[in-house]
Amino acid sequence: MNIKYICMEIGKLFYPGFNRSFEELSSIEVKNENLIEIADFTDIEWVRSAIRELINEQNSDIEVTFKEPTEEDILQVSKIVGADKTPDEAKNEFNTGKRIIGIASGKGGVGKSTITSLLALAFSEQGKKVGILDADIWGFSIPKMLGAKFPPIPFNNRIFPSKINKLNVISMEYFVKQDEAVIWRGPMLHKAIEQFLYEVLWQDIDVLLIDMPPGTGDVSISLSQFLNFYETIILTTPQSNATVVAERAGIMSRKVNSSIIGVIENMSHIELGDSKLYPFGKGGGEVLSENLEAPLIGQLPLIEDVSKLSEKGRLNDFIKDDLFKNVLDLAESINKIGPKKKPISLKVK
Repeated sequence: MNIKYICMEIGKLFYPGFNRSFEELSSIEVKNENLIEIADFTDIEWVRSAIRELINEQNSDIEVTFKEPTEEDILQVSKIVGADKTPDEAKNEFNTGKRIIGIASGKGGVGKSTITSLLALAFSEQGKKVGILDADIWGFSIPKMLGAKFPPIPFNNRIFPSKINKLNVISMEYFVKQDEAVIWRGPMLHKAIEQFLYEVLWQDIDVLLIDMPPGTGDVSISLSQFLNFYETIILTTPQSNATVVAERAGIMSRKVNSSIIGVIENMSHIELGDSKLYPFGKGGGEVLSENLEAPLIGQLPLIEDVSKLSEKGRLNDFIKDDLFKNVLDLAESINKIGPKKKPISLKVK
């Protein structure tokens, strides 16, 4: 097969992590009939291995070498992926073109990370480009649930989020050892959230979901200070002690730059054939919805397979389950609920 035709086909493939094709990044050069050279924008071995694997799938006879990109190459690619923006430009443009939704609750253990991941999968199935910011600095778990294989990629003093199937994910899990605890207070947490928002290259994102930590502490306050506007979903279980604490998270949302989309009740019941069991009581989501004067988006049952797949890092497989329709219904309800107030274009001085 002609090497130029092969390169045309390779050019349509996406450069790992960059969300852009090899052709867009002008990274391929034909050296001879069996050798092509590709600009190495990362200097990371696993990225080079992934590129070789992609090309071998097209033609196993093609040998790949890598070259160091020129300053002009770096500048060109930076413009394409948005890595040429100043911090102030990134802040001023952050709300443009994307819906930013925080998943919040007053206490831990109600399933914020699970619901965030499931909604991300549902929005992705609807054809949206989805990002997840795992802002639970101490209790990060989303990369494990979704089965992350590769870490984020640094590029030109910015960072591409980890690509997990079609989802773009950033989390503290990528930056600390598994057996280390994150012992941070206000200023360090504030800086971490700022970097996750503005130094990560959230390219072409339609929806950015933020998995909030429990309560109304430093991280929640930092997000309200950084973002011109964002929306909040309040998550609860049916238990009254969960709804009381969740209401506080909703009250905080009203005091900062956020509007409440509505309430999701998680683990609302267990379905056994035609019967339903209510191990955590009934009606908590409805009460919280009334107290916050926000719609009840939906009630998600306790699904054993969700827990099992999350533990195995294969939550993406739940898409094939008939019960995934419950999550798609939640996502569709969110699509139909517009923000109660519109973002204001503010400039950073």
